[in-house]
Amino acid sequence: MDNAVDLLFKHIRWYSEGAEGCGDIRIGRGRIREKGQGLAPRRRDRLVDGSGYLALPGLINGHDHLDLNLFPRLGKPPYPNVYAWGRAIYHPDQPPLCDLLRVPLADRLWWSAYKQLLSGVTTVVHHDPYHPRVFRRSFPVKVLKRYGWSHSLGYSDDLAATFARSRGRPFILHAAEGVDQRAADEIGRLDRLGVLAANTVLVHAIALSNQAIRTLAERQVSVVWCPSSNQYLYGQTAPVDALKGKVRVTLGTDATLSGPPTLWDELRTALGTGLAGPDELLMMVTATAASVFGLTDGRGTLRRDAPADLLLLPDAGASAPETLMASTPASVSLVLIDGRPRLADPAWAERLDLGASNTFVEGLPRWMTGALQTLRARMARLVDATILSRNPLWTLLEEEIPVL
Repeated sequence: MDNAVDLLFKHIRWYSEGAEGCGDIRIGRGRIREKGQGLAPRRRDRLVDGSGYLALPGLINGHDHLDLNLFPRLGKPPYPNVYAWGRAIYHPDQPPLCDLLRVPLADRLWWSAYKQLLSGVTTVVHHDPYHPRVFRRSFPVKVLKRYGWSHSLGYSDDLAATFARSRGRPFILHAAEGVDQRAADEIGRLDRLGVLAANTVLVHAIALSNQAIRTLAERQVSVVWCPSSNQYLYGQTAPVDALKGKVRVTLGTDATLSGPPTLWDELRTALGTGLAGPDELLMMVTATAASVFGLTDGRGTLRRDAPADLLLLPDAGASAPETLMASTPASVSLVLIDGRPRLADPAWAERLDLGASNTFVEGLPRWMTGALQTLRARMARLVDATILSRNPLWTLLEEEIPVL
């Protein structure tokens, strides 16, 4: 379904920017029009009972490499820094890289979009070049469009000039990714280059001294936290507890080369570190992320006139942050992006006339936008099944609906 649906959710619980409420939400022409009590249906509205559901702003994944989510975790960690890991795994003429790189870029990008939908992610930050021919309106999720980027100090030339060309847009790069002195020295080097500023977003930022944290705070730099990837590669993650109140922190999955299959896994890993609580983590993937990446259109919130990017989860009565922490891909009932259904469980697919379920997620039927089964079939013709099965997303998303 490409057209936005005008919906009036009645008696639904909602969360936005740290506040919870219960009432009605009206969606019209792809935007949130009203929240309140006793809203009357209008001519175009499709009236639905939201009782038993929690509505959240669509989640924002602060860091991923959308071309690399068909890959399994690679390497034999721990490593001292990202450069040692890169040398160890980057052998494009050897399996599995040579096999998986046969899959066309557009197909790998679409595969990653399904990874986002499984987690209720409606906007993702792709840390690589933007691909306008792929990231069109039909692409399943929104991809941050206005940004500057470099990979890192060790893999980028003329970093200062690249930063200058960002012209105040979010400038994203890996930094202090590791646990050795080389990683720790990067914050000082970046500061001397003049690339630490209010629009700078550092990914990972593990090796931070007290002085480095003071520098980031003074320059108003933001950080993307990727604890699963960090713990896998280096056995350590960013000192998020020391950053609180000084540096804005958002959350990202990284690609499956080192990260988890979904943002749900990342949220639980982050919670397990003890460095942030459920309320903080929910803000990291909604309003805080929108602020960090300059999303001023209302994404990450349920404000009036914000895009109708919504995630619906079953409401068991727990708080919104607690509900989020307990969720898995099978928990996702409905994902709307600009009011357009992108993922729905059978009940919501029937309510919205989306048609039959076309895939299974964690063994449960789901309707998903696009042609996932066709995509999988194309990839399976190019890559041996034993290699594809090493990727956790491959088994999480079933190729066919099994006969029960």
